[in-house]
Amino acid sequence: MDRWWRECAWSARPPPTCWRTSGTDSGRTPMGKKPNMSPKHQAPDQPVPGGETGRQSVVDTRASSVEDPQPGTASQQAVDPELQTARDDAEAMFARYQRLAADFENYKRRTRQELADRTQYANEELLRKLLPILDNLRRALDHAPEGIDRNWFEGIKLVARQFEETLQAQGLSTIPAVGEKFDPSQHEAIAREETDEHEEGTVVEEMQPGYRLHQRVLRPTLVKVAHPRALKS
Repeated sequence: MDRWWRECAWSARPPPTCWRTSGTDSGRTPMGKKPNMSPKHQAPDQPVPGGETGRQSVVDTRASSVEDPQPGTASQQAVDPELQTARDDAEAMFARYQRLAADFENYKRRTRQELADRTQYANEELLRKLLPILDNLRRALDHAPEGIDRNWFEGIKLVARQFEETLQAQGLSTIPAVGEKFDPSQHEAIAREETDEHEEGTVVEEMQPGYRLHQRVLRPTLVKVAHPRALKS
């Protein structure tokens, strides 16, 4: 036996297939190989492919799929009320944002208008104080005494005209009165004249000129208003 092993191990040629004798010639098998065994002769602890273990895994998988049909469905149903609350809060905040944005736009528009008005009417008080001076210059020219130096008189008229032009450049304008319908927002009636020549409520005489600064009445015009004559009994 020892001689046979040595011949197989140390031969220079490719070693022939070494057979191990298991008592009979029919029971010889090549070394390193195990004899083919039918499934019924396999060890009982080795699982057979496609056997009971595979069927059990399939059953376990189906059972788990029945128990948990869709992961996250139950938690999603539990979150729905909170999600609805969050959505309502978001809509309320968006509506509030829209209101605040509209209020802010109105505030900016109002601020711009106030700033423009403040710039446009910044000299309103100064012009109002200069109006009596202009009135006195006109009265002086209208009631100039006879025999006055003509050159001096023309010089005063020129000064008064320049003064009026300066005020007009600042936005001052006269309010028309004579022949106009009485307007309480622009006229102030201080007298009444009974006449049939004019329609009732018509301004027939201007007692003191009125002025407007841009679109704002700086001083109303003092006027006399026509009134129909009383019928004699």
